[in-house]
Amino acid sequence: MKKSRSSSFFEGAFILVVSNAIVKVIGAFFSIPITNMIGGDGNGIFTVAYYIYQAMFVISTAGLPVAISKMVAEANALGKYREVKRIFRVSITIFSAIGGAVTAIMILWADVFVEMIGNTLAYYAVMAVAPSIFFVSVVSAFRGYYQGLSNMVPTAISQVIEAGGKLVFGLLFTYVLIEKGFSLEIVVAGSIGGVTVGTVLSALYVIMFRLKRGSGLPESSGGQMSVSSYADVSKSLIKIAIPVTIGSSVLSVTNFIDMGVVLNRLQFAGLTEVGANFVYGCYNMAVKMFNMPQALIVALSVSIIPAVASACARKDMKKASDTITAALRFTAIMALPCAAGLAVLSHPILSLLYYKIPDEVDVAAPLLVIIAPAVLLVALVSVTNAILQAIGKVKVPMMTMLAGGIVKLATNYILVGTPGIEIYGAPIGTTLCYGTISLLNLVIIAKATKGVAVIRSFIKPFMASAVMAACTYVLYAPFEGVIGGKLATVADIGISAAVYLVVLIAIKALPKEEVLMLPKGEKIARLLKM
Repeated sequence: MKKSRSSSFFEGAFILVVSNAIVKVIGAFFSIPITNMIGGDGNGIFTVAYYIYQAMFVISTAGLPVAISKMVAEANALGKYREVKRIFRVSITIFSAIGGAVTAIMILWADVFVEMIGNTLAYYAVMAVAPSIFFVSVVSAFRGYYQGLSNMVPTAISQVIEAGGKLVFGLLFTYVLIEKGFSLEIVVAGSIGGVTVGTVLSALYVIMFRLKRGSGLPESSGGQMSVSSYADVSKSLIKIAIPVTIGSSVLSVTNFIDMGVVLNRLQFAGLTEVGANFVYGCYNMAVKMFNMPQALIVALSVSIIPAVASACARKDMKKASDTITAALRFTAIMALPCAAGLAVLSHPILSLLYYKIPDEVDVAAPLLVIIAPAVLLVALVSVTNAILQAIGKVKVPMMTMLAGGIVKLATNYILVGTPGIEIYGAPIGTTLCYGTISLLNLVIIAKATKGVAVIRSFIKPFMASAVMAACTYVLYAPFEGVIGGKLATVADIGISAAVYLVVLIAIKALPKEEVLMLPKGEKIARLLKM
């Protein structure tokens, strides 16, 4: 029996949640030792190079995977299998060309980028990470194709392989270069070079998967159906991809520009270049913690596009509305407790992870408190952008992201350059940025869809998170006095997570019908006594 689209959505999301959780654990094993080894100064260099890479990555790959996933899902839902195969052939050609071009730009203009930002120490790190753009572009084409078929396994495994390669080779390069006595700039280049090795391994995996498993489509079905020309497929891909790319690029390029704004405004407020680099590196320790929960939310964003696009293609708007409501509810269920926990335990968590650099932790902890509420906001941005793209409103995220980017740049320019506020203006700007985008997106979704319970999706998860936060706050001090700060942090997180789950079940925030759609849903329901 063919699976329902809702079931495919939940199973796909579950697979990606698990893989992304593994990726984040691997990422923690990468970034925490690296940060302890290279310190705040090295972290500042790493962050500059990584933000340049991230901006180029978004420009080169943000729109096309969404376009592939949406087009493949629609064609597959209508049985147009030859069309699906043509979409893949066109996309892999376009992706490879764009990835190669952007890699060349990064290599040739590396000195220009780092001078514009105001941190020339990052030159070698930018050069080391540049080749990864080509390989991740190739990987993105394969991921978008299989996501459109609601097969999240290639995406999940390739992400884990990429993270594992980054971990092993990044740590190895860093250790060897430090032992050999190389300068900090070269050491950081080795650290971020692990990213490039990880993307190479990931590309090899998806290519082998395709060669071994094939297209994943019936070979004979749909053979007599008309197929769009390569030119028409290219135009359709680009028509969807350009607004998505512009929307994603707006925020990524904004972050890129904002990095320069923050570093320069910190110096305007009275800090030296070295001092600005240090506090910016500390701020990005907080940003790394802020970004960790997002991997779980990205799974919903990736899964919801083919699920909603397929429902819309079949004119089944009730199924589309139900899927959107479920995605918003699960976003709140996952993001709200993370935001609350990071706000309450900011200093203990950072002290647990970055125990070798306590001075940096003292600077980063209050910044994490300020940025923690934005965990929910950035999660909503990711999911609501995907919803808007799936229902055909691909241009809307471009406009709302632009509005958020303007808010962020303006806020940071004013606050970071104000003596006494300085680096504290950066998390405020980030929070206002994502708040603006998520609010605009939710308003537009509420107007464009019927049957989507936007506000009601957040009430019960908020109640459970509030109870959990109170429990977290009350328990930490007694635990610390008995078992010490590090063990107290771990114990408090574990108990608070259990409390959160119990409250969710008690107030029926997890509908049984949605739990049953998860892999092993019946066993989970019985375990939770539903």
